[in-house]
Amino acid sequence: MAADIVIKNGLVLTMDCNYTLYEKADVAIKGPRITEIAPEITTPAARVIDAAGKLVMPGLINTHTHAAMVMMRGLADDLPLDIWWQKFIFPIEKKLLDPEFIRTGAALAAIEMIRSGTTSFADMYFFEDVAAEVCRQIGIRGFLGECILDFPSPDAKKADDPLRLTESLQAKWRGDPLIQLMVCPHAPYSCGEDNLKKAKALADKLNIQLQIHVAETAGEVAEFRQKHHLSPVEFLDKLGCLGPNVIAVHCVHLSHNDIKLLQKHEVKVAHCQESNMKLAAGNAPIVELMDEGVTVGLGTDGAASNNNLDMFDEMDSVAKYHKAVRSDPSVMEARTVVKMATADGSAVLSRPDLGVLATGKTADIILIDLNEPHLVPLYNIYSQLVYSAGGADVDTVIINGRLIMENRRILTMDEQEIFDRAKQLAKKIKGEVEHA
Repeated sequence: MAADIVIKNGLVLTMDCNYTLYEKADVAIKGPRITEIAPEITTPAARVIDAAGKLVMPGLINTHTHAAMVMMRGLADDLPLDIWWQKFIFPIEKKLLDPEFIRTGAALAAIEMIRSGTTSFADMYFFEDVAAEVCRQIGIRGFLGECILDFPSPDAKKADDPLRLTESLQAKWRGDPLIQLMVCPHAPYSCGEDNLKKAKALADKLNIQLQIHVAETAGEVAEFRQKHHLSPVEFLDKLGCLGPNVIAVHCVHLSHNDIKLLQKHEVKVAHCQESNMKLAAGNAPIVELMDEGVTVGLGTDGAASNNNLDMFDEMDSVAKYHKAVRSDPSVMEARTVVKMATADGSAVLSRPDLGVLATGKTADIILIDLNEPHLVPLYNIYSQLVYSAGGADVDTVIINGRLIMENRRILTMDEQEIFDRAKQLAKKIKGEVEHA
């Protein structure tokens, strides 16, 4: 049977459990699946891609972001989290956030992610039905959740509205090859007990994941201990809101008991190193979590607090930061960090068909041009990816077996049209800030 695409002559990094690396191999794709990886594939193909001088590897998986917040990139930098959020982000969202804002912001974010090798991302924001439409049009894989709050939000007048909307969106998008819904209560401090319990019950009922910010700041933890005599993790445990379908984002301020609870309930963690650093949130005990067997993936968080969506930057920061704070150059070795951005990311999102190149897996694949001065010489591919490579080195992107970017040109959309829309929207945002 003829293949749709055959990638030939590449250095193939599989990220399978044996870390199999082919010095020179071909990859065949039929429909959305990888059908063969071998030193030479002679199967005829509708499209042949010559990957000589390139690395072929799984697409990167961003386990947490707020995609459309790219429109607030650089808007309010170098501020404490509470001031950043209350004085700038919330007012802009209240005044300007609407479906067209999301349509422009999500498209701009998708361009940035695809161009830097991200093929899947988990999003928590508003008007997620619009974000889903953008993902389908452009061809990027989105795990999307309506942000649930106890107070009115841009697309919800009542606290229950996002829950009802999530259920209707799940019915609408169920079975879509690129869109997966999540239940996304914002955080234990912004959702009351009733909303948190309802969110977990809905995730269990629909058999989908729940994503929630947890223990991001020391102030959050101190407030919970004063009010409830519990940490945020202990509070969620008391409510029955922990489990294998839960993704806890940030997890910066954890006690030893918190770590044990996350491990006990098989909670997954999305680690957003650059956002944590920029907002001075603190030192997340990621090494300790992983030592206890907790699955940890990497996320960029939103571009308003990062300020980009480049997972290569995230890998570099994660590897270096944890070495520095522990005075131990052996922690967070490069191979571990690449796994966090690929195979472990797929485990966080409960999608074992992603994050690995193997027969039968979904064909989410990126090609990286190794013929660049900062990538020569090549001794260790993992070190090269973490410490030397950048998003601009990504040459080709395939998602769900479809060629999305080739020779750094996105084939599914007019990039300039999106840039023009974003610049016009930025003028409105700037005007609101100046008149605030």
